[in-house]
Amino acid sequence: MSDPVRTLKPGLSVVAERYVPYHLATISNRFSWGASSVFLQLFDVGLNEWRVLSALRNEPGITGSRIAEMIAVNKSVASRSQRSLRDKGLAAETLEDGQRLWWLTERGVEMHDRIFDIALRREAALLGGLSEAQKSQLFDLMELLLDNLKSVERLDAELTSRQ
Repeated sequence: MSDPVRTLKPGLSVVAERYVPYHLATISNRFSWGASSVFLQLFDVGLNEWRVLSALRNEPGITGSRIAEMIAVNKSVASRSQRSLRDKGLAAETLEDGQRLWWLTERGVEMHDRIFDIALRREAALLGGLSEAQKSQLFDLMELLLDNLKSVERLDAELTSRQ
């Protein structure tokens, strides 16, 4: 077992309060955990299942790959959520032209619409105190950050290609 380092010079690591990834992760995690808890308690539907319901409400009759892309998770996570929704009678799959397509059932549409109201209320609570101009600016900044992920991914590839 190695001995612990007991004296380190301060200031040589990130300061959470001024580190954007910390804030993004904290906001996302707390908001997501809260949503998952509320949706499970009220509807027996977890957060990933809710995201699949939302994807299918927005684009009925899509593939599992498209669902995973829309909700930004790997295919296995999306697939588990799709199967769970199917088993609960909230989603159905069809085979058309060799493709497995996913749809909401009537119960799924009703469930989506009930959760949708709560999701919007939670978002409004999160954005409380922001003016319309600030909300617009926030969305513009988030779009810029999403675009900048391409640069981060290029940097990641560059860094890992040296291994």
